Order: sequence, then structure tokens, then C-alpha cells
Amino acid sequence: MDAPEKGSYFVYDIPTFKLSLLVVRGQDEKVRVFHNICRHRGNKIIREGSGKKTVFTCNFHGWNFGIDGKLRNITDAKEFENCDPDQLGLIEVNSEIWNSFIFINLAEKPHCSLQEWLGPMFSQYNDYFEHQEKVASFKAVVHGNWHLAVNAFTEGYHTLYLHKSTARDYQGGKTNPDRHRPQIEIFDRHHRYSAPGNPDKIFVRGEKIAAKYGRLMIPAFDFNTEGLPPGINPSKNDKWAFDVVEFFPNMVMLIGNCWHNEITYWPLDEGKTLITNQAWAYKTKNLGERISRSYFRARVRDVFREDLNTIEAQHAALSSGVMKEVILSRQEMALRHHYKVTRLMMEGKL
Repeated sequence: MDAPEKGSYFVYDIPTFKLSLLVVRGQDEKVRVFHNICRHRGNKIIREGSGKKTVFTCNFHGWNFGIDGKLRNITDAKEFENCDPDQLGLIEVNSEIWNSFIFINLAEKPHCSLQEWLGPMFSQYNDYFEHQEKVASFKAVVHGNWHLAVNAFTEGYHTLYLHKSTARDYQGGKTNPDRHRPQIEIFDRHHRYSAPGNPDKIFVRGEKIAAKYGRLMIPAFDFNTEGLPPGINPSKNDKWAFDVVEFFPNMVMLIGNCWHNEITYWPLDEGKTLITNQAWAYKTKNLGERISRSYFRARVRDVFREDLNTIEAQHAALSSGVMKEVILSRQEMALRHHYKVTRLMMEGKL
């Protein structure tokens, strides 16, 4: 979590809704999320970044707020009429913590709890993410619709072709040459599937060095999943590589044995999307592991860029209106589900 200590905070901007959020851990250890806006004249209190504070002071007129969100001081307060400080604290956003992730709900009164929203997955990842640290962060703005951006990461049909240069033989193998998913699971709103590792993988020189000194990640995988929580490799496939989970509507997570990626998609308009990708991995114990993990970081970057590659071309082509429908295989079942959930939510049925 990016706010690990009392008083630590970070700013998170959501361009889709023109919002800036201030996430802070209070003295009571509770993590709270506030709109990053001064209650006096609407100035952005913290412009960007992260840090640690005991109070937040607006640089416009000096009003300050505690890390619990309460208004602590109004400068020249006697000049204000009918001004109740108790009613002018930072505006809080509904939030819940799930395995070190902070989920928010912008509704004044959420229609369901986070547990209800996540369904069966809610309790299936306990004590996993907390043992990893951030190793890379990528960001890109693509000229493509956000649905297409999500779809680019939620099927494995493309991997044999799109990633043939960066991760040639990381999936499938002789017994599964078309890289069929060994498991696809559909929930009310979300989905997850497992990617098949390749037991016949041939290690090139750089991969051999990375495998020798550190743990196997992309483009090779540790098939031993003993001790992992039940949500990871849920079908217990013996040649498992990693899982892909779509948390509807705009987050996709790749989860491996000792690593995971968090990818979010924020629509800027109907034809432009901000995509962020944070890579996390096991905490290293020595220089060898650190160098090995750096190889993984580079591979994640390259594969991520390839996944981005088709979004703009696809959006431009589909915008012509020539095609009235797309054709989806069973291996693209997750895309079908994504659009079904979108339709049901737009109709108010989910």
C-alpha cells in the first residue's frame, strides 16, 4: 500500500471524472480518502505526489485540515459569518480496504459493500500481495476507446502472435500449441482465467542468467503453487503460468507466483484512454535476485507496449463503421462477459 505509516498520504487523480483524491492514513491507522479540495475556495490542497504530514495546509489562504479530514484552522476566522468549522471538513469518499488495495465508491451511499461487489473472490487472496514491492510503473495515453484497451489484456488468443518477439515460447508448449486457457471463471461482474505455462520452454542466454539468480517470472514461470491462497491458480493446473483477473469495470490484474501487475484504464473521452501499469514482485535478498528481477521488469515493459500496440489501430478501423459486429471465440469468453456486464449495468439490472 502506498500509505503505510500514520500521516503518510498520496494524491490520486481520476481524469475521467475530473477528480483529485487525497488518500491518507490517520493516527488511528485507518486509511481515508478525501476529495483533494479546500472547503474555502476550492483550491487543490496537495498538487501531486506523496509524503507524510500531520496537517494539510491550503497554500491559497492558509486554511488547514487534520489528517482525519477535520478543519483545524480558519485564518482570520472572525471575518466569516455563520461559518461552522465542524461542517467544513474535507469531503470524504466511501472507501474499503481489500488485501492492501483501496477501493473507492463515488456514490453518496453505495448500493452494495465491497464484499458483495467482489463476490467469491473477496476472501481468496489473503496474505499474498502484502509480501511484494513495487518494481516499476508505466503510463500511456492511447487514442482508443477504454473498452478496447481492457479487451487487449483479457484474452490469451493473441499471445502466440503479438508477443512472438519478446516472449516467444512462454506459454503453451507441445501439448497445448494454441495456448488454450486451462481455466476460465465467470462471476456476476468480474472474470478470471489462467494462462498455460510452457514446460518445453527453451531459455536463451539472458533468461538463463535471470533464472539462475532469482525467481522465475515472465518469460518463464515457477509451476510450484504450494502455499498460495485459493484464488491463485484456482483450478490447480500443474503447468500454470499466471492468472488474469478483470475487476469490472476498469482494472485488470495479472497474478503470478511471486509477482503481479495492476493495470487501470481511465477513459478521457470516447476515443482516448489513460492506462497505468504497476509491476510488483517479491522482495529481493541479494544483488543477484535484484538483477534477475530487473530482467522481469524489462520484459513486463516490452510486453505491455506490445499489448498497447493494437488499440489505436483497432479503434481507428472500427470507427469507420464498416463492421457491425466482431467475432469472438471461446478463448475470448471474457470479452463477451465484459460487454454483457456493461449492458446490464447500463440497463440498471446489475
